[in-house]
This record gives sequence, C-alpha cells and structure tokens, in this order.
Amino acid sequence: MHQTIEDFITTRELAGRNETARSNRECLTQFQAWLDRAGVVAPSATTDDLEAYQRYLADEYRTPAGLTLALSTQSMRLSAVRSYYAWMERRGMIVANPARPLRLPKSRGHTIVSSDYLTLQETTALLQTQAARVQRYPDGCHRWAQEVRDLAFIAVAIASGRRRGGLRHLQVADLDFQRNEVRCDREKGKPGRVLPVATWAMAVLRIYVKRARPVIVWQKDNGTLFTGDRTPRLGKPTIMKMLRRIHAETVAACPDLDELPSKRLTPHGLRVTFATLLFAGGCNIRSINELMMHDRLETTSRYTPITFENLRRAVQAAHPRA
Repeated sequence: MHQTIEDFITTRELAGRNETARSNRECLTQFQAWLDRAGVVAPSATTDDLEAYQRYLADEYRTPAGLTLALSTQSMRLSAVRSYYAWMERRGMIVANPARPLRLPKSRGHTIVSSDYLTLQETTALLQTQAARVQRYPDGCHRWAQEVRDLAFIAVAIASGRRRGGLRHLQVADLDFQRNEVRCDREKGKPGRVLPVATWAMAVLRIYVKRARPVIVWQKDNGTLFTGDRTPRLGKPTIMKMLRRIHAETVAACPDLDELPSKRLTPHGLRVTFATLLFAGGCNIRSINELMMHDRLETTSRYTPITFENLRRAVQAAHPRA
C-alpha cells in the first residue's frame, strides 16, 4: 500500500482505535488494489477516480460467492476512503479533498429482532449452564480457572453491554469493586468513561480476579483482565468458540426454551441483550443511550424493540384514566 495509507492506519492504532484500524486496513487494501489496476497513485486520485471506484463497488465487484456487495458494505468501504482523504487534507498533504463530494449509499438501519438477543429466561439459563461447568472441576485447577474466566466474561458482557473490543481490552485496574464500576478507556475511538455494573456480575469478577486469573495469567506484568492461555488477551476465535459451546450446552440442558436453538450467540448479541433487558425492566431510552455509549438516540432505539406489552404498561402507568 501507499505509504500515506500506512501512516493513516498507524494514527488509528496509536489512538487506540484498533478495531477501526483493522477495518480501515481491509477496506483500503482493496481500494489500493483497484488504484493499481487503474494506474492511479492514491494521493493524486481525483473525484472522478473515486466516483469510478464507487461505481465499481456497486456494479462490478463480486464476493467470493458471486454476490454483489450489500449497501452497508459499500458504505463501509467508501467511508474508509473518505476518512483517509480527510486525514490527508487536515495535514496539508493534499490541497483539496477529492472524496468530499462522495455520497455514501444509504441502507435501511438494521432492526433488532428476537433472534438478535436473549430473553431474561434464556440469559439466566446461559449463566447457570456456565456456572455448572465451573462446578465440574476442582477449585484452583487450571481448567476451573478457565471456566471461571468464561463465566466472568459472559457476566460482564450481559451486565455492562460493552462491545467485544471493549471487553478484550479491559484492564484489571479498570475495576472498582467498592463502587461496582468499570472504567472504559476507549470504544470506537470515543473518550473513556466510568459505567456502573450490576452487583452480581462484579461478584463473579471478584472471584475471577482474586482466585482464577492468577492461575491463567502467564505474563506477570500483564494487566489485561481477560487473558488467553497463550496470549496477552482473549482472542476473537477463542471468544466465539466459547460462546458456541455454551450456547449448545444451554440448548441441550433447557429443551423448554423453544427459541434458543435458532439464536446465534455473539458478543454483539450479549450487548443487545443488555439493552433489551434494561428496556423491558422500565429503563428509559435516554439512560440506555448513555450506558451503550451511542452517539444518537436513533441507534439506541434499534436496540430497544417495543412490544405490545411495553405499550400496555406505558398506557397503564401514564394515562390518567387508565
């Protein structure tokens, strides 16, 4: 890739925006490949060049499965291109920003459906299933410590609504057991803040930090909360493998939960579960917006589907003649 693209991605990494940097690298690598075929140098690209790239994404590009790109994927790739040229303009590396006239394709916002989150009963069953795994192993052994770590990861995900990247980068020093709070330094490049966490989840974290984590951690100077067995922090494949295993065991242990087998358990699904459980419990959407660290209420509203029962409770609670 062109050196300016590498420098742009490096600034993302230095700012702690690792997930954004990874996504930008993927998008801009594909952009660079198109530029090479077109015989264009990245800093010298014109608006006409970028519009041609936009048409290529919309009309010509095909996925390995032979499909066209979804509008959201087109928008993501073009957004990385726009950010790159805006970065160069701010640093005086180009006179004018050729990407400014680009208009990102609009797609309908994803509406949260029941398969995207767990109900309270399903959440309880999930936690109980993992707690039962902890009981299978002798207290203090390495396997026991791993199971406690997995339980703590799920507990803090459900009780705090943090993104996967935020969970992976949590530090032991971020926990305040006296006040039941967690400090989130950065998520998606946003400034950090302190957020409350449910008491029961902090109790699980306390057991993990005091008794289980010392058994797992292999670097004594590693302050990462959720450490891997051979890595400084839990890897993404390890997290997904763990969630798939717990999901399968919960389905087998609770055949009465009819909808659970059709749901795909992911870190984002646990984040959505956090929001929907708060909303179902009567929490107002503005507070959920703050806890989720969303920029816009519109985004939060997609995480809080309104059921008929929600409407019934609202009428009974607020209407003077209800």
